[in-house]
Amino acid sequence: MSNPTTTAAGGKKASIPNTKGRVGQSRSVAGSKSCTLKALMSRRNGATISQLQNKLDWQPHTIRAAISRLRKAGVTIDLDRSGKSPRYRIISHGSHQ
Repeated sequence: MSNPTTTAAGGKKASIPNTKGRVGQSRSVAGSKSCTLKALMSRRNGATISQLQNKLDWQPHTIRAAISRLRKAGVTIDLDRSGKSPRYRIISHGSHQ
């Protein structure tokens, strides 16, 4: 059963996409907030949560969750706590980048 169906409103059959095997794969679209996140974190000095909040209009917990998803996708991220504010920086991209 690779693509099960279910009855939608009105008795029509609706297809449910098969998402098996997609965990950790990056699906960024150029110009999207996730692309912006990657670009900001790819800078030489990386980015702070505050900088990411200002550019993305996301809450800190949302930013940390997005960073966690990037790590799960195989992206190596450095967290530098030596300065006033912690900085996140992408060291290397995962195999699906």
